[in-house]
Amino acid sequence: MMLLAIDTATNRCSAAVFADGAVVASRSEDMLRGHAEALMPMVADILGEAGLTGPSGVAGLDGIAVTVGPGAFTGVRIGLAAARAMGLAAGCPVLGLTTLEVVAADAAPGLSVLAALDSKRADAYVQLFDPDGRPLAGPAALLPDAVPAYLMAGGLDAGDIAIAGDGGRAVAPALTAAGYVVRPADGAGLPDIAVLGRLAAVRWMAVAPRLGDSPPSPLYLRPPDATPPKVRPAPRKPG
Repeated sequence: MMLLAIDTATNRCSAAVFADGAVVASRSEDMLRGHAEALMPMVADILGEAGLTGPSGVAGLDGIAVTVGPGAFTGVRIGLAAARAMGLAAGCPVLGLTTLEVVAADAAPGLSVLAALDSKRADAYVQLFDPDGRPLAGPAALLPDAVPAYLMAGGLDAGDIAIAGDGGRAVAPALTAAGYVVRPADGAGLPDIAVLGRLAAVRWMAVAPRLGDSPPSPLYLRPPDATPPKVRPAPRKPG
């Protein structure tokens, strides 16, 4: 199975082609902005490197995997729009995975994992997973002081916990104060494209028959910071 994986949801733009779960070609670049300009040249490069050339290299794909958030609003939309368009061009299904599950799967600490991503605001995007990567609670956007209560609601009382993701430093002090023993997890802190492809390949056989009925949607945990301009009343006519 030939699978294309793309991620533009955080401060990284990545793409990779997988054949039967193994990486054939990949590109990744850390960036704060410019994902829209960087993504498609990356995809073209790796499709060519993987031998998927011709008028439309995506025609040789069996599926596409994409991160759906949480993350930067613009980045999430860029990735999803690209994945859906390429899925239509290739006539193949598109599978969405969250940034939090990808980060947690990269940790592999043998402990429960709190995936925590920097939201660029006072809160953090978090989700609790068991040692096998199964979610113990849903994703949430929380202030650091609210994270201990979130863990307890997920069934994890004070004890050892691994934190994965670039938001870990923001939430660790509150967990330590609440009696948790915080262990640093492996991983780079942002979604790894190789992990995204590996998760997608494992999940594909179970969900592929249903993917055509429900294309992936963005996962937003809070409203966007931008607000529409206020509508000014029309000026009164004199007289």
